[in-house]
Amino acid sequence: MALINKVLPGYVATLWCQGADNPTPLSDSDLSVWADKVEDIVGTSAGGVGTLGLQIPVEAVPAFGADDAFAAYSVAGARTGAKITTQNQVTSLTITAAWNPADLAQLLMRSDGYNGTIIRTYVIAVYDGEDTVAYAFNGRVGGLQWDMSPSAEGKFIFTIHPVGGNSYGWSNS
Repeated sequence: MALINKVLPGYVATLWCQGADNPTPLSDSDLSVWADKVEDIVGTSAGGVGTLGLQIPVEAVPAFGADDAFAAYSVAGARTGAKITTQNQVTSLTITAAWNPADLAQLLMRSDGYNGTIIRTYVIAVYDGEDTVAYAFNGRVGGLQWDMSPSAEGKFIFTIHPVGGNSYGWSNS
């Protein structure tokens, strides 16, 4: 996995996904490879080449990374037990976007959520106008919701659930 080598003050974070109807997610080893892998998903507005990806319009990119995880045990009939830390699990992302039934990325997320089996690569690109730091992971869409309150803009809410345990990678340009 590439180490991040820059602090990005004044950055813009965007969310991208593979654009094909039946994508082939990146392998675990390719999730941390920028050139010819992750950069193909990230669009030119965020420092990538964008040949394979779509930007998902989001109100804000939620916190991303890894959740703490642990295994707990106890021994029957004894006053003993422990919490054992385990490898971190990639965080699920709950996304809120202004609903636009003409947006290709939102229609793709809706289709994936209805299907329930499609796994694609997602990338959060942090861009400062020169360099990109990318966080890539494979995930499946679930938890589709629409909030069509008459007093506010319609919202499309969905969750991207990472798959494959610790399948994620950091890369940078």
